[in-house]
Amino acid sequence: VEFLILNGIECEPYITSDDRLMREHAWQIRQGLDILTHLIGPKAIVVAVEDNKPEAIAAMRKAVAGTQIEIAVVPTKYPSGGEKQLIQILTGQEVPSGGIPADIGILVHNTGTLFAVQQAVYEGKPLIERVVTVTGNTIHNAGNVWALLGTEVKHLLDCQGFSPVPQQRVVMGGPMMGFTLPTVRIGVIKTTNCILAPDHKELAEPGPEKACIRCSACADACPASLLPQQLQWFAKSKEYDKLQEHNLFDCIECGACAYVCPSEIPLVQYYRVAKVEIKE
Repeated sequence: VEFLILNGIECEPYITSDDRLMREHAWQIRQGLDILTHLIGPKAIVVAVEDNKPEAIAAMRKAVAGTQIEIAVVPTKYPSGGEKQLIQILTGQEVPSGGIPADIGILVHNTGTLFAVQQAVYEGKPLIERVVTVTGNTIHNAGNVWALLGTEVKHLLDCQGFSPVPQQRVVMGGPMMGFTLPTVRIGVIKTTNCILAPDHKELAEPGPEKACIRCSACADACPASLLPQQLQWFAKSKEYDKLQEHNLFDCIECGACAYVCPSEIPLVQYYRVAKVEIKE
């Protein structure tokens, strides 16, 4: 591994868990970087932070002062937080289709991971809690909380002042890649970075799916340069060989295609189902 990248970029709008972690625990993140540097000996270490996080940038600059670690400030544009997209922004290299960053000598880690590494090695503390952003128009006291893994989502909502509206939806994750929970009596898991409780104005219910008009807006929006329209047709007709030929597994499920679709086709849902069916 030649490049070690610290991904300090929030993966979606609304989420600020990485931002708070960098602001308040920059030194611990730096110690996590030191541990990984000792283990893998990279030639270059880059900390990537979005340009709309001045406090986090300042905190990280202070923490890495006097070292070879470089702070890279990147434009705030979704989905820059995807590791393959971030590698392309920082190095100009592309991870090969079906490959992983290590194939081109790069390792990407999230701020939460490095904080957990520091806690495990320096404090002897296992991963039992994480920072979760609790937000949305129905939350009176939106913010970030330390949540123990297994804590009920209902408890987090109640603690932050939750006033549900009729037919309230609660989303685990952000507005683009998150999924609506069937019940709030579900525990926080290691990947729960956000609990979003929007009202109907904030995150409108999707309308009925209409026919594809072949406008190509989805292909223009796709950060992985795939053909979402083709993939959807193959997913509908269960043509699994064609899906793999068209690199379905390079889809990062960012939701950009579904977001721009004028026919309101839930494209990502088709891909998720097709991936599971192929794996089965």
